Parts: sequence; C-alpha cells; structure tokens
Amino acid sequence: MTTMFEKIEYCLKYKNDIVFKFNIEQKSIKMINESLLPISLQNKPISYDLVKKFCSDRILMLNREYCKEILTACGVDDQTDVNICIVCKGLSFRDNYWISRTRSKEKWENVNLYQNEFSLSISRIALTGNMSEATIDNTIGDKIFTGELTSKGTRAKCYLRSNEKLYMVKNETRAEIMSEVITYYIAQALGIGCSKYEIRRVFDKECSVCEVLTSEDRELVPCRDVLSYYNTNVMAYDGDCYRTFMRLDPLNFIKMQILDYVTLNVDRNRDNFGLLVSHGKIIGLYPLFDHDSCFKGKSTDGKYFPTGLTFAQTLQLLKTEYEMYYAQLCNEIKRFRRMMKHKDFVEKIFLKCKTEEEYEGMIKRIAKL
Repeated sequence: MTTMFEKIEYCLKYKNDIVFKFNIEQKSIKMINESLLPISLQNKPISYDLVKKFCSDRILMLNREYCKEILTACGVDDQTDVNICIVCKGLSFRDNYWISRTRSKEKWENVNLYQNEFSLSISRIALTGNMSEATIDNTIGDKIFTGELTSKGTRAKCYLRSNEKLYMVKNETRAEIMSEVITYYIAQALGIGCSKYEIRRVFDKECSVCEVLTSEDRELVPCRDVLSYYNTNVMAYDGDCYRTFMRLDPLNFIKMQILDYVTLNVDRNRDNFGLLVSHGKIIGLYPLFDHDSCFKGKSTDGKYFPTGLTFAQTLQLLKTEYEMYYAQLCNEIKRFRRMMKHKDFVEKIFLKCKTEEEYEGMIKRIAKL
C-alpha cells in the first residue's frame, strides 16, 4: 500500500543511478551515492538544503521574458523552485541529472531531452509569448517534456529540433545577433572553441540560432557551479575558482579572456562559460557561447567579471602573473593579428556584421596584445 509520504518522495538521478532521495513534505533527504553529487552540491552538509539549492540553480529566471507564459503553459501553479523542477523533472540541456518519483519505473532513455520529444508548443511560447494559437500540453512531465523551465538567461529563447540536430534560438536585436555571428569568426581566428551563430527568422522573429553542443556524452558545468563548490559567489583572479580554470585549461582560459578583451564582451557572467565534462572527466573549457553583449563595452576601463578587474588590467595580469602561459600563445597571437587585418576577413566577414568604427577600435585593442 502506497502511503501519502511515499507519493511525495522523489530522487535526484544521474542517468539511471540514484544520487539521493528526498521527501518534500518532511523536508528530508537520504544520500545514496555521494560520489555522483553535482559539483555545485559538493563540499556542503547533507541536508534538504541540497534539494533547494539544486532546484534554485536549475530553473528559469523569474525575470526571463515570457516567464509567466511559460509557467502557465506548463501548468505550473506552485511556483516554488522545487515544484518547478519536479514538474519538468529537472531535465536540462546542460547535463544528465534529473528528478523522478522514487517508485517510478521511468528510465533515462525514455525521458532525456536528447533522445525524446519535447514540446514544440512551449518552445513557441518561450520565444514569442503568444499563447493564442498554441496547443497547450497538459502532459509536461508525463509523456512530453520541455527544457524551457531549466534554461538560464532573461531573453526570449527556446530549443528546437531540426534534421536530428538540436538548436537554441534567441530573439535579439540585429546588432546583438551580428555580435553573436562575428564573435564566432574572431574566436576561430584566435583558435578557441566557440558556438557558431546564424541569423534566421523563427516563428516570425529575427533570431540568433546555434547548435546545442551538449549531449549525453558532453556535459556543461557552468562557472556558477564551480563557484558553489568553493562556497563563494565571487570570481576573482586571486580566488580558488579562477585558479581552478587556470589549472585545468590555462591556454584556452587565457584565450577566452583575450577574446572578451578584443570584443569588449561585458557579459561573461558565471552562467556564460564553464567546463566541458565527458564520461565524468573534465576535458577543459567548454566551447564559448552567448556573445550578444560583445562590442557593447565603451572602453577597456570597463569591469570584467572573471577577474573583477578592468579589461585593461586583466590583459596586464595575463602578461605578468601568467607570463609563462601567455608566452606560449605568442605565435598564435601574431597569427591572430595578421588574420584580423586580412582583407578578406575585413570586407567579407567583419564589415558585414559591424561598422568600420568598431573594426578600428578592435584593431587598436589587438595591437596591445
């Protein structure tokens, strides 16, 4: 016989392995496999607070555009963090963690967003906010799923599947979309992995579109989670989190900061970069993404999140305190300078996205590398 408490017992799983069980009525938790805890929950006391933290870090931001419409479409009445996560099973395009009822016989193979159908209706609502013509799915968390309840950021965006590939679509201004597009080519010239963006009309909206680079074998651990591991919210050049990235993938981490300096990216926040994990092993820096705020910075005196210093001070830091690694990039930086001045790059790529004034400003910054 199933008791009332058993009905409200859930478990956090990594694929088909149980990490811990929890009861939302009793506010209790039972650890099953501590070695499988997400990085963000490690180094913390075992308590129900782990459940609340996992859910609060995972769900969409309540100031996200069309948040109210998304929650309504998903049938979410109780808008507490834990309940929102339970409704969508915590499914995300970030990693392989999810939430299920303790007694459920569901398998990861039958629920994950990579292999299974997710709601096109809710994707449309997430991007447009238009609920008038949409067919609302009343089976969210049962037979049809969505990744829209666990997508970070404040802009209108959605996930779509096309030709067996997954894409993230974001409604932005044309200038922002062009920043997304051109930054990919700049990153390519610098030799760092980066999402490739295109401009397309989706649901009658002008959007940036990029392929989702995560999969069951490629997970993203955002910087936010690494900060949580060290029990801090501050990413500073002399802190544990910054040193961890420098230890795990120093050359690419430096390249990321060079790219942000060159493009004056004012939004490399704790959710906009992270680590790539495959089969439980950290591979290095995750391919860069979300560059709509590039070329918005007014000068190199602007503050840069990953160091807490200005862009100019960050560049000086890399040249001095990390001189050995910076020196290893010397030849790549010389090649990068040449490529950025190449006529084909300037005329056929950059000036189709940005202005001559923005190009000249970028070249002046590159000259100081």
